[in-house]
Amino acid sequence: MRRLLLALPLVLSLGGCGWVGRADETSKPDGFLLHGYVSVAGAAAGVPGTPCLAPVQDIVSGATVKVADQDGKVVAVTSLSAGVLAAGPDSYRCNFAFELLNLSGSRPAYQILVADRPPVSFETRAMREGRPAVVDVSPTASPSPS
Repeated sequence: MRRLLLALPLVLSLGGCGWVGRADETSKPDGFLLHGYVSVAGAAAGVPGTPCLAPVQDIVSGATVKVADQDGKVVAVTSLSAGVLAAGPDSYRCNFAFELLNLSGSRPAYQILVADRPPVSFETRAMREGRPAVVDVSPTASPSPS
């Protein structure tokens, strides 16, 4: 009976984190929340925190964000939220947030592809620690040819 009472908190704690009930798994899941934003320089001046439009045509609310492994295989897809104005050190920027749940922390890095632009690589460790993945876009940068 005493062993049962000692094991009960362990079982309850594992159930609370979502591990118990996952079929055919031998280790605790390592999924994490990847969050970040696309930051486009050259936005029109205004009040930071208000809605904005990027000075490039392909970075807009709803644009596709793909996350790929090191080999370029797409493992998750989401979209950009609405743009929010931010004041940079020398210009205004329009930032578009995105996030993805339950990415595997076992990969060393991920590539983030926004619209038809080239991929940008980020180390998984930094993103697991809560650092945002920031994709900088210049107002003169063009998307890659399709």
